[in-house]
Amino acid sequence: MIFDEPKPAKLTLGFLRKAQKTKPRSPDFTGTIKLQRHTLETIVKQFQEIDADEMECCLAGWRNTDTNGQPYLSVELSPKFVSRRPEPTDPNLADFI
Repeated sequence: MIFDEPKPAKLTLGFLRKAQKTKPRSPDFTGTIKLQRHTLETIVKQFQEIDADEMECCLAGWRNTDTNGQPYLSVELSPKFVSRRPEPTDPNLADFI
């Protein structure tokens, strides 16, 4: 699989804020994410390559504080990085590297 294209300028970013729990199983945080087309297209390509019902993506988070002093998490969704570098065909070469 080859998916390590240059990173576009816009990232798929979202925000999570502490949620008001109404039931024991209610989420602790809720929010939204702005999904960029290039992120979705790459994830779709990866799904087509692996022909599966699920796959692993990357999720990163940062603690922040808004202008009112309220804490929140900003999050980024991104496709799983897959290197373009081909695997060595000679097992002895793999041991050498």
